Amino acid sequence: MAFDIVSGTLKKYEGNDEQVIIPDSVERIADYAFYGAAELKTVIFPDTVEEVGSNVFYDCENLIEIRLPDSLSFLGSAAFSRCANLKKVIFPDSLTYLPKITFFQCESLREVHLPAKLEKISRACFEQCHSLKEIVLPDSVKVLDENVFDDCTSLETVRLNEGLQSIGENVFFNCNSLKELVLPASLQSIGKGAFETRGKLKLTVPDDMMIHSKMLDNNWNMYWNFGVNRRYNGRNEDNYQLHDSRIANVNLKEWKPAARLVLALNYLETYDHPIDFYDSWISENGSELLENMVNEKRFKALNTAVENGMIETSLIEPYLSRIADRTEKAKLLEMNRNQEKKDDLSSLDLDDLF
Repeated sequence: MAFDIVSGTLKKYEGNDEQVIIPDSVERIADYAFYGAAELKTVIFPDTVEEVGSNVFYDCENLIEIRLPDSLSFLGSAAFSRCANLKKVIFPDSLTYLPKITFFQCESLREVHLPAKLEKISRACFEQCHSLKEIVLPDSVKVLDENVFDDCTSLETVRLNEGLQSIGENVFFNCNSLKELVLPASLQSIGKGAFETRGKLKLTVPDDMMIHSKMLDNNWNMYWNFGVNRRYNGRNEDNYQLHDSRIANVNLKEWKPAARLVLALNYLETYDHPIDFYDSWISENGSELLENMVNEKRFKALNTAVENGMIETSLIEPYLSRIADRTEKAKLLEMNRNQEKKDDLSSLDLDDLF
């Protein structure tokens, strides 16, 4: 007999079948019960199973798909870790949390149906799931523990639900395919390196939510650039940076100079109303910003800064010869002429007009 079953607990599977049908008498599956079952591809669970222990399917390298039964109320840690060919998992709605390292190094995992009542995803649950492209969190989720999606390099789309309260450290570390995150107003805490994707990221943030530099970068503060050898190569042209991200609540003093520049440019390119600390910083650092805006052709930012009086038009004159775009140059020249007219009018003695 391939199963060692004692008082409703499946202690050990000792067969080498590709498909296993667990007997109806089983209520619990013990820790490591299917550990390293190299031939196993599919498992059919009866509705009697209430508990699946830790490391149950650890290193079952040919396991392809799992559909857990509605009767399940407990899942142990690392249950499917290192299942290299696992592609699809369907959870019952009865589970309220996923334990730590559930799918660690499941490199082929593409499709996950999360429980409708899920409240917590524990540490490193999906770490190094390199094929995972999309995650939609149920509305019930409150906590994402540290490193939940660490090194999910194909992850492109994540829907963060309203009601989410905590994002732990390094949750999206090295998720370099992730393009955008919309942070819900319900968020109360965000850990260090939570958004350190090492890629270009658009963050949509509620105006009253404080964003600290350490949330985006543990070490170099938005200055990462990694080559094929995964070592910092010192080049800046492709650095980690936010884009199209209007972040209204930051303390600029805690950000490094290059990061302040990124924040200011994002503010200018997404401008919908003035924010005093950005306006002041831009006015004080106009020359540095101009150099970047002209070199990188960030004309939307440049026009916004000039139109709203953050950068004087007189500062632009030395840069005009470097702007090849005739339309943009014409806009700047027109703004310069308009400013000169205003200056001339303001300098007139009104008594001279009568």
